[in-house]
Amino acid sequence: LNTKVNKIRQKYAGNQQKIQEETQALYQREGFGAANMGCSSLIIQMVVMIGLYGVIYTPITKVLNFSTATVEKIRTFMGIVVETGKNNNSARMYELNILNKFSEYKDSLGEILSEAEIADLAKLKDNFTFMGMDLTQTPNPKEFNVLWLIPILACLAALASSIFMYTRQRKQNPEMAKNPSMGCMTFMSPVMSLWFTFMFPAGVGVYWIISSIISFIQQVALAYLYSPKKVIAQQMVDETVLRRSRENNVKRRVEIEKK
Repeated sequence: LNTKVNKIRQKYAGNQQKIQEETQALYQREGFGAANMGCSSLIIQMVVMIGLYGVIYTPITKVLNFSTATVEKIRTFMGIVVETGKNNNSARMYELNILNKFSEYKDSLGEILSEAEIADLAKLKDNFTFMGMDLTQTPNPKEFNVLWLIPILACLAALASSIFMYTRQRKQNPEMAKNPSMGCMTFMSPVMSLWFTFMFPAGVGVYWIISSIISFIQQVALAYLYSPKKVIAQQMVDETVLRRSRENNVKRRVEIEKK
């Protein structure tokens, strides 16, 4: 609707109240509301991400359905200490630590687990990877290794999406593009993606990358289907059809009156 909104702004330039009234009237005619602006989709994403975080942080209980008592028995056997406090991750990451230490204790776990349970843990450990990277590990900003690839890809994917949207906004609404805050927001999202993927296990970062790539593909597809030129052309066609329809109605009325 940006094309039509810009037309309203040009027509009623200087009269902000009239612009707001006509814009709201346009939104009502087109059935456009706050939910269409991304609120509902973001809520759905948040629900998915919360569930995803739960699975990634507690894969033994969520994926393998091990009981809490069994997981606690494994933790005690491996000597994994869970500290209390707001600023430590040991309480929520101890299942990931179990997987990290699994290879070290694999041969002795038979003392507390059945062969089937050990096999399930081994399978989970082997499959909890992406392109050879262990998704249970958290990228360390102080130690360069292959896991750095995940924050870098997350940043690049978010950057591509942000630059594309910024370029599109500049074409559609040059006046809005002059706002310094738009340039700031363009690079804020990639920086946040880079920062956050250093804070969470690599599995979360992989989700972030795929989500950004899908979002970018959607933006490109929508930009092609609803490009400003196509929207303006369709709008001109609609206005022409409406005008001719009105002219024909007037001619019919005149003919009827003559009869």
